Amino acid sequence: MEPPPAKRLRTTVSSDGTPAPACSSLPLFEDNTFPQDEALLTEGIKWKRPKELCESPRFVVDGATRMDVCQGNLSNCWFLSAVACLSLYPQLLEQVVPMDQGFGEDYNGRFRFQFWQYGRWVEVVVDDLLPTEPVQNNGRAQYKLLFLKSKDKDEFWSSLLEKAYAKLKGGYSALQMGFAGEALEDMTGGVVQSCDTSGPTSDLWSHLHNMLERGALICCGNTQGEIETSNLMGILSYHMYSVTRTKQVETLGGCVSLLRIRNPWGHTEWMGPWRDGGPEWQSLAAPEQSDNVVLEDGEFWMTVEDFQKNFDFLEICHLGPQSILQIGAAAKPWEYTTYEGRWVKGLSAGGCCTSSAFYWMNPQFSLILGNNDEDDNAEPQGSCSFIVSVMQKHQRLRKTGHIRVACHIFQGADHHVYLLQDALCSSPPLLKAGPCDNHREVVLCSSLPPGRYIIIPSLEKETDEGEFLIRVLTEKGNSSRPIESNGNCSEIAALSTLPAQEQCLSRFLHCANSAGRVTNVQLHKLLASLLNDFVPFLPKFTLEMCRSLMASVDISAAGSLDLEQFCILWKQIIAGTCIFTHLHKDKTDRISSDQLVAALQSAGLPADDFLVRLAQVRYGDPDGFLSYPDFICCLLKLQSLTEKFQAADPAGSGAVTLNYRQWLLLAVFS
Repeated sequence: MEPPPAKRLRTTVSSDGTPAPACSSLPLFEDNTFPQDEALLTEGIKWKRPKELCESPRFVVDGATRMDVCQGNLSNCWFLSAVACLSLYPQLLEQVVPMDQGFGEDYNGRFRFQFWQYGRWVEVVVDDLLPTEPVQNNGRAQYKLLFLKSKDKDEFWSSLLEKAYAKLKGGYSALQMGFAGEALEDMTGGVVQSCDTSGPTSDLWSHLHNMLERGALICCGNTQGEIETSNLMGILSYHMYSVTRTKQVETLGGCVSLLRIRNPWGHTEWMGPWRDGGPEWQSLAAPEQSDNVVLEDGEFWMTVEDFQKNFDFLEICHLGPQSILQIGAAAKPWEYTTYEGRWVKGLSAGGCCTSSAFYWMNPQFSLILGNNDEDDNAEPQGSCSFIVSVMQKHQRLRKTGHIRVACHIFQGADHHVYLLQDALCSSPPLLKAGPCDNHREVVLCSSLPPGRYIIIPSLEKETDEGEFLIRVLTEKGNSSRPIESNGNCSEIAALSTLPAQEQCLSRFLHCANSAGRVTNVQLHKLLASLLNDFVPFLPKFTLEMCRSLMASVDISAAGSLDLEQFCILWKQIIAGTCIFTHLHKDKTDRISSDQLVAALQSAGLPADDFLVRLAQVRYGDPDGFLSYPDFICCLLKLQSLTEKFQAADPAGSGAVTLNYRQWLLLAVFS
């Protein structure tokens, strides 16, 4: 997300933050990488810098608050309501919006922001050219901001934040319509739980109060009526609001439970009981409890009963441990574990639970619950609370349409760690979420008795591909771990936990040459090390086999692999191991021709008699059986050749044309 090196300019700001002229020795930064899209096609749009819009622009005026968030011409209230929530916690906001920048003496038009993206924080740099539209003022043409703005015309942190977020997502148009949970996650790294507002109002108020006390960020909305049209009491449909505070007050008629709500528009408020200036504030037994501030600022109070009638869903962002510590919440609510992975056609994309015969091929993760919740009064008693999130990566950046994600949790057992099709067909999932439209992730928030469970993330079709991030939140030391590469057989207990990315990196660097690459000899040593520790009961690869394995991913015939290529190869080997161990149920170290058909089909290859015969003659023993190493070499060779053929035949004609060098590369090296 950084600009080209020639564009990078150092930014420092005077300590007092007072406006000063731009330094004449430096050109103002222009971000040539910012996406231009249809949201910017409005006639008359002009890009203006803050210094062209007011005499004394400031980055922040009197602190960054929820009042600095007023919606413009984009339907992105979901993003704005999340920013309003975040502004309640200056420590969290400053992580996203660094405050050591502005329009001081070293101003150069460059501003930086940080967003959480799939497990890590990334910096996004933008210039301060903002889209504006012309307006007439006493016959003079002036310009006003087209999108997000602050109530203070001299303040620009929120406008620049919106521009940075638009760049992250692919343009201003990418911010049209969404759910506040996505933005909350991108600005905190938390996990968002979606739920409705049904149930007893006392429970609803207590739940929201407890969540705010624990540092959660909460947004709300309703799905009744036309988009962004208000009901008789001023509440907008299909519009996101922020829940910013809870309060109980004593009135002459008894105790009343109130909620403070914020409309990101900065106007259009609740017109019912306890509204700004409403008569109910006069009934307080203790007048000092009054929050009767009569301002058209988009913020208002309402009773929990009225809240339930006017809002039907919530998005609650549970912060991660780092954010919890930053805001100083009373308790650390969750143990927090993350995993990354991908669905790859023929390897780890198994489709949905109900209609795919390859569902077992999806990645699997164990969830071990051994400690009950601290709350002994919780229902059901003796249960363990947890949250599981499965998030698709880069969903807004994809231009090929939305792919639906789902998550299922199955019962596990010590003797049956990895679940394959027979086990999955015989026992339905205990919990499920998705496939879900319009969301980039699904979240399961529930509780189960102590025990071992299996988490399976999936996409809707076995042909769908993508990357994912899984986050598991548990209480009091309960744990989870990946088991997506284990196979199923009587020796499954011998399969150890697969090496973490750090372990693979460490071993790769130990074996690699000074250029950071491994030859076939070094690959032989590296695979022997990994397989000996993590799949010790399977036979190992010979040096010549390692040469064949290397050729399956070394498409340029360099004679060595870099780290990225090795990681691809290692995942392919583990995927093939999963298929092999599932099929050799006779407990031998070989698979038969009948089993080979099923194995190739599981890998997504067209396993006809001709292909099977070729595989047996080239890789099998005299009886046509394939050992584990031979099967892996055969599988990766067939997958590599199939992919290369399909790449050379994009029209699917069934024929390709090769020149002499291409033919040699396939015939001699692959």
